[in-house]
Amino acid sequence: MKIVKNLSEISEIVSDLYKSQKKINLIPTMGNIHPGHLSLITEANKFEGINLVSIFINPAQFNEIDDFKNYPKTFEKDLEILSKTSCKIIFAPDKEAIYPKGVNSEKTVFKFRNILCDLVRFGHFDGVTTIVEILFDLIKPSKVFFGEKDFQQLKIIEQLIIQNELKIDLIKCPSIRDLNGMSLSSRYSSFTQDQKIKFAQCASIIKSNLINLKKNFNQKNLDNLQDELKEIGISKIDYCEVRDEDDLNLSKIKQRSRLFLAFYINSIRVIDNFILY
Repeated sequence: MKIVKNLSEISEIVSDLYKSQKKINLIPTMGNIHPGHLSLITEANKFEGINLVSIFINPAQFNEIDDFKNYPKTFEKDLEILSKTSCKIIFAPDKEAIYPKGVNSEKTVFKFRNILCDLVRFGHFDGVTTIVEILFDLIKPSKVFFGEKDFQQLKIIEQLIIQNELKIDLIKCPSIRDLNGMSLSSRYSSFTQDQKIKFAQCASIIKSNLINLKKNFNQKNLDNLQDELKEIGISKIDYCEVRDEDDLNLSKIKQRSRLFLAFYINSIRVIDNFILY
């Protein structure tokens, strides 16, 4: 497994791979590797190509400086975990290499915006598409692997590939869930013991309400879910909505629909989505 931090070195490696007619499978991450990330590598193993994992905590996609500072940084542990996988190259540049003129982002994708996370995380998706474009340009992957946990992000990256006419296959990978039914997330490693207990309570409430929503999808059941979360002290809920997974419009039927949910346990933001059909 080769660890690369220099942009000129990764460009040289990519050039040599393509001269040898070898494809690249890109798995972009912000580190704090967990089974969700490992599932992306497992999926990449089904395809021809060299598995390349990028590790870069992208400051451009954080709309709060404290959130960026508190994001878990576990690089040495990540290397140990990835060394036991089929990952052949780790690309881990520093901030100055990626943003030599200072951290900046540009709004290039306008579809799937002004809803869900985009309403409350100003500039977040501009930061996401900026770093993804940089990685695409540097690494020139044949395939890129993203999990469905950040579903709006997945749709925006898909649109980025379409509108830029890139010859990159976006492989959408199902969320890896804990025993409590919630998707795994790097942020949850920062939970205190009390927050873990609260998260378990939230998971139980969501699970029971999902059963009701799948049986009878209506606004009353959505409101009940929010009310039960508030009853246990979840005071900040960004959204609790059912949307069509193809166009992300609000749904009136269960078919092709998902429950999209985002709320806070103290300062830690929980987001997830659940198939209703």
